[in-house]
Amino acid sequence: MAGVQLPAPAWIDAGNPALQAKLVSPVKKIKNDSDMDVWRTSASHDALILFVMRLGQASRGLPTRPVDWSAATREQRTGSPDAIDRVISLLQRLDAWADAIEPQTNPQRFGNRAFRTWGAELCSHIEALHTELLPPEMHAFAIELQEYLLGAFGSFQRLDYGTGHELNFAAWLGYLHRLGLFVERGANAERIQATEQRLALEVFPSYLRVAWHLQDRYALEPAGSHGVWGLDDYQFIPYIIGAAQMCDAEALSPAEAAQNTYYPYVTWKIPRFGARISPEDTLVYAPPALPATVPIPNLYISSLARVNSLKRGAFQEHSPLLHDIATNVPTWYKVYTGMLKMYDAECLLKFPVVQHFGFGSVGFSWPNMESPT
Repeated sequence: MAGVQLPAPAWIDAGNPALQAKLVSPVKKIKNDSDMDVWRTSASHDALILFVMRLGQASRGLPTRPVDWSAATREQRTGSPDAIDRVISLLQRLDAWADAIEPQTNPQRFGNRAFRTWGAELCSHIEALHTELLPPEMHAFAIELQEYLLGAFGSFQRLDYGTGHELNFAAWLGYLHRLGLFVERGANAERIQATEQRLALEVFPSYLRVAWHLQDRYALEPAGSHGVWGLDDYQFIPYIIGAAQMCDAEALSPAEAAQNTYYPYVTWKIPRFGARISPEDTLVYAPPALPATVPIPNLYISSLARVNSLKRGAFQEHSPLLHDIATNVPTWYKVYTGMLKMYDAECLLKFPVVQHFGFGSVGFSWPNMESPT
């Protein structure tokens, strides 16, 4: 990571009228193995993995940043000239809908159907949300952007959530970044990195807060989970950012970070099911007696805290892959690089994950469609 020069973001010329004229609503293109071969070598795949890599690189050695979640602050952010503040305000609004929409109380086997009510609320407001978020010169891009945000929180039909939904949020956020919403094209490397730090350490944790809230409130099923042999039933990207945050934390090894002594709530008997600690507490979780040099909070520790909050039983039994990483990968840098490779192989290049991903003509285009230059 240190000394590794990543390519610049794949910028999009948002003010180009010819480009705006090509915009279309994204559609699914990945339907078979041949399509997977096309996707593997596409510019859209490269833009997505590059965005995740840049978020990781920007996060090295830094703690997750606190985000004021109060309603008063949300209102202040809504009209802010700072686009990152407006994104966080949007996420706060979605979170407030989850507070307002009560789960159905009748017995339900898979997921709570009230999540469909939440999804209908998102669908009915999706255009207005983008109108408020984007400056007028970028409004045309909403036709592509809104499909990624709609797909970022789970399936309203199947009542589940998985890494494909997380991918949609990364695509939405990366698309906004490439449009120059957060920092203009041509900005120097320091300003771009500072922006990407905020995306990784403020915006992505805010997204997790909403996603985890929805998973807990509406009992969303894991989508396409590998069972105990998967990394995590729901998420992947926070492990990448979190490992990057820990890259300089020599006082705490990956093995030590996974020790049960840092997650004492695993012994709690109540609740019998569901999360033992809330999403907001998980994001700021500070294990007891950690060395002072460890950046806390961070998304790796928060992700382990989340897993230990949800699961019952021994860590090595309910999360064998995470346990194997902790046991056999000696440094955080190797955890980070390994997570990136695993994300590409097990998420971006796995048909069940990307089969629902949509392709427009500008942000993420299919190779036989015209794309920006």
